[in-house]
Amino acid sequence: MEWLPFSLYLLGTGLCRAASTQGPGLDQPSAVKARRGESVTLPCSCDVCNYPDFHSEWHFAGGNSGPGTILTVKTTIGSKHLDPQCKFSMMHQRNSSSLLLIKNLQINDQGTYVCTMIKNVPPPMVILKGPGTQLEVYALPKVWLSASPSEAALPMALVTCEVRDFYPQSLYAILNAACGGYAVLADNASVVMTGDGTFNTTLQAWVNVTDCQNGTEVTCLVRQLTAETHRILWIPRAKNKAALLPVPIILIRFIFGGAVVLWFIFLLGCFMKSLPGPAAALSSLHNASHPVDPQAGGGRADVPELE
Repeated sequence: MEWLPFSLYLLGTGLCRAASTQGPGLDQPSAVKARRGESVTLPCSCDVCNYPDFHSEWHFAGGNSGPGTILTVKTTIGSKHLDPQCKFSMMHQRNSSSLLLIKNLQINDQGTYVCTMIKNVPPPMVILKGPGTQLEVYALPKVWLSASPSEAALPMALVTCEVRDFYPQSLYAILNAACGGYAVLADNASVVMTGDGTFNTTLQAWVNVTDCQNGTEVTCLVRQLTAETHRILWIPRAKNKAALLPVPIILIRFIFGGAVVLWFIFLLGCFMKSLPGPAAALSSLHNASHPVDPQAGGGRADVPELE
């Protein structure tokens, strides 16, 4: 019931519009550009008007040619926000101007916003309507640049530049290499629309770093509207081809190394066998400590015979 006086006021205003007069037009900017996620204020004013009492309405036309949707209404009694999240709000100024504030811009917010101003006091009623402001919402791209393999173990490296979440669809993107040739793949210009109305695209190129002294610098340049984004990636020079041995050569080297080790173990065993054993070494030590006189029995001790 608290909106009943306000509703009756609007109803009376609508019934009296048939007998109203048309005043001078309202001033609105023809186009306004704003970035997605930010807030924007759309002005609407009448330079030759000096109304002590007026109310205004803002209509959103969108992409169709219909009358549009009423976003918000403001009078001297109060304001009425027709969206539950208060995305749209309005403010009046003394010089007969109305400002529409739009928060958290999204792609579907772009369209035509028309301002209407109504003067009731003093009579007669005057209705002023603006030409409308075309709101253009844009989203700057997010750019990632990567290479595979990351360590450039091969003479050719596949470089990928991913461009995400941009709007509008028109976009200029290119891959450049400071050294070595590159060939852009055929499907690099494919553009895909996402669920929120933005676009994605991917650029890929094979970069040859064989003839580069230390490596090469790859740049992904993305240009949208008046903004540019650069991503730089350094790809080192390819490793020496001699170090990249195929599997058969690695197996041959492993077998040859194992054979050498076994041959060395065999020679060590033969050498150990040629050395005198422990018994021979003890006998030699005993003879050296007890010398035998050759004239006393030829060096043999008398052993009594057993009967």
